[in-house]
Amino acid sequence: MDDPCREILPLVKQPDLAEQDQQSTVYLGIDGLNCGNCANRVRNSLLTTYGVTAVTIDQPQGLGEVRYNPSLTNVEVLVRSVAAAGGDGHHNYSAVVLSMD
Repeated sequence: MDDPCREILPLVKQPDLAEQDQQSTVYLGIDGLNCGNCANRVRNSLLTTYGVTAVTIDQPQGLGEVRYNPSLTNVEVLVRSVAAAGGDGHHNYSAVVLSMD
């Protein structure tokens, strides 16, 4: 059986000027992070969301820190982005907002 997490490389993103204009931070509790590749899968999904500028995932603790422009996206979209990283029949992720700056 193939490992569905094999070689999930971290995405490199260069946020545009609009994304960098305003910055807020949301801290997420994330369920389903079984390995470092799962963390990369969720991180990459968040980074492809327009308005997100930086993401740090702590896989062992199940925590995420997301920097974003609140005029371009919102926390509901970010929570859905975490869930969208799964859904392939092998991975299921969910997130809750722990706090916001």
